[in-house]
Amino acid sequence: MRDLRERKNNSNDNDADDAAVAAAAAGLNPYFHFDSQSKQIKDAVFNCRGIIINERFWNRIRDELMDLTKEAGPVILYQLGLSYGLEVGIQGKEAVKDSVAAINFLEYYGLLAGWGRFETSKLRLTQGQLSGPAVVKVFDNFFAYSPQNNSGNPGCFFVSGLLAGISDGLFGGHHNCLEEQCISAGSKCCQFVVARTSLY
Repeated sequence: MRDLRERKNNSNDNDADDAAVAAAAAGLNPYFHFDSQSKQIKDAVFNCRGIIINERFWNRIRDELMDLTKEAGPVILYQLGLSYGLEVGIQGKEAVKDSVAAINFLEYYGLLAGWGRFETSKLRLTQGQLSGPAVVKVFDNFFAYSPQNNSGNPGCFFVSGLLAGISDGLFGGHHNCLEEQCISAGSKCCQFVVARTSLY
C-alpha cells in the first residue's frame, strides 16, 4: 500500500490519467486484485476484502430501502454514506498526510473502484480546515442511476453523506453536503457542495 501511496503522491494529474488508461487497456487495476491463494478480491488501499456489484444490485438495495423506510430513506442512505465516508477520510489522511493530495488519491481510487470520475474544485483552507464551500462533480456516477427516480430531483443521498464524511475525516469538524445537480434528474454530472458547519 505504501508503494501505491507514493506512486499517487509523486504523479501529477496527467500521469494519473495516463496510468488509469494504460491499466484499463492492460486489464489491470493497481488497487483491486484477485488473490489466487484465498480466492478473494482484495482491496490493496484499505487492506480488506472487496466485492464487485452491478448497478442492478445497487438499485435494488436502494429502491427497496427507500420503499420500506418511506420518508426516512434519504436520511438513512445519507447516514450510511456519512459513517463510511468518515472511515475513508480518516484512513485517507493517515495514508496521505496532505489533505489535498489525499483528495486526489481518493478521486483516483473512486475512479478505479467504478464509482465514477470525481472532480473537486480548488479548496480554500485555513489552518487545515475548509474555509469555504467545495464543489465536487461526479461524472458517470454509479450511484445515480435508478429506474424509480423519476421525480426530477437529485437522489444521490449515499454519495452526499459519503462526501460529508470524507470531509469530516480529512479536515476534522462536521460538514454538510448538498447535491445540486443529478444525472438521474437529467444533468450531465452529479454536483455536490460540501461546506463546514458552524457547530465547530
